[in-house]
Amino acid sequence: MIRIAMLFAAALTMALSLNATNARAITDCPPSSPGAPGPIYILFAVGSTRIDAAGMAKIKEAAEHAKALYIRKVCIRGKADKQGNAAANFTLSVKRAEAVANALIKQGVDASTVQVVGKGEGYGDSIQVFDDSQIDRSARITMTK
Repeated sequence: MIRIAMLFAAALTMALSLNATNARAITDCPPSSPGAPGPIYILFAVGSTRIDAAGMAKIKEAAEHAKALYIRKVCIRGKADKQGNAAANFTLSVKRAEAVANALIKQGVDASTVQVVGKGEGYGDSIQVFDDSQIDRSARITMTK
């Protein structure tokens, strides 16, 4: 019985490790450096990782700033709202951040400078531009010189 339990635990650990995302292992993004633009928010529809036209315009602008200002680190923190379960929301937050990171790289930002963070379920940021539900479905770009 103990042997079966140990085999099950090992198999479960292996299955979970194979299902891990490609996000780099950092827990949050640093604030934008003085003189660097940001934070820049890319908003998403419920359950979506699709970047709309307004989001792409912000990404293009962020990429131009990153290249022109010789930004050393571009960090993207994805978030999801509280709908659904926590594990699915974490995965969604990482996928949103990865979508923005890939779009920045396509716009010419050096991939070695880009970091991705999944925040999971969001709880609003301390800004007044959006309501909490919008900001909880976002990816935030910060830049460090």
